[in-house]
Amino acid sequence: MTSPDHRFRLDLTPTPSSFHRWWRIATNGPGYWYAAFNGETPVEIVAGLTDALIRPEPEETAPSVAEILTGRGWQHTTHETGSQRLTSPDGIVQVELYVSSSFGVMGWQVNAAGHHGEHGPQERLWQADFDESTPAHLLAAVAQAISDPTPVLRARFKINSSVHLTQGQEFAIGAEVVAAHKQRLAEARRQRPKPPRTTAATTAPALPHATTTARPTR
Repeated sequence: MTSPDHRFRLDLTPTPSSFHRWWRIATNGPGYWYAAFNGETPVEIVAGLTDALIRPEPEETAPSVAEILTGRGWQHTTHETGSQRLTSPDGIVQVELYVSSSFGVMGWQVNAAGHHGEHGPQERLWQADFDESTPAHLLAAVAQAISDPTPVLRARFKINSSVHLTQGQEFAIGAEVVAAHKQRLAEARRQRPKPPRTTAATTAPALPHATTTARPTR
């Protein structure tokens, strides 16, 4: 998909492996940046970026990723190079800003991984990558989505078996789900730019004048 002003492009490229990059959002022109999500990334996190992308960019400075996550209880550590690592309270998700002593800021990476049981092997859950030039308000929107404590809605029998998931009581079914979906689509349509108005009057082209040639007399 391409944005109406052709500034942004979203590609969805499913592959046999869900750990490959399925979603990729990037700019088409100056000020290049990109964001990528693998196939297992929860849709709410991908939507955190895309919903923020279609809304007008906020005038005030967006809070940093570290401010958002530490405000929700994430552990924050820094490296002498300037790299940062933020870890979720349950230890499953790590958000890292890579800074190279030679090349400077290299971008953000989000990894979700856990363990099968207390001492079982590590289980890779999902991953996302963000270019170092990704706008701050988009990174902030992703950080909000990653750390949002609100339970997510999944269809019955569509939940991956993992020791890190807790199933709660159903809280929205049937018409409520449809209404919430329609409301979100309506909000997206409100952000759609209006087509330019044309005021110049159009006139039909003039028909060519028919001419006749007199036949010579004998």
